[in-house]
Parts: sequence; structure tokens; C-alpha cells
Amino acid sequence: MVREDRAPSTALPTCKCGTDRTCRAATPEREYTFLGILYTLWGGSSVPSLVAFRCVHCHVVFDRRADRATRRAFIT
Repeated sequence: MVREDRAPSTALPTCKCGTDRTCRAATPEREYTFLGILYTLWGGSSVPSLVAFRCVHCHVVFDRRADRATRRAFIT
């Protein structure tokens, strides 16, 4: 499902029900390295090594991002 405000060439990956990573129905799941987990346990804010997006309706992981900008957007 391509939204009308985006060009088809810049369409984001979607799940089978049409949810993309900008929708509220997409839940980010963060994955950390072992050192990142330790740093978080000590009270620091670590950057995840990977962010996966799961649809809350169909429970499918439809996008996995490891680029720096996306990872920094989901710091816990």
C-alpha cells in the first residue's frame, strides 16, 4: 500500500496489512550488543545495534534497519 503523499520510488517496506515503520501500528524492537546491554545496566543510554519493526496487527517483522540515523533515533 503506497501512501498518496509519497512517490512510489521512495516507498517504505510494508507488512502484508500495509503498515510501514512510520505508522503507530509499527513497534520498534531494539537489539543491543553485549557491551551495549552492560552499559544500559550501569545507567547509560546505549545505541542499539539493530532496530526491527513489527506490526501489532499481523505480528510480522517487516523491516530491519542498521543504519546510524535510524539507530540513533531509537536510543533508550
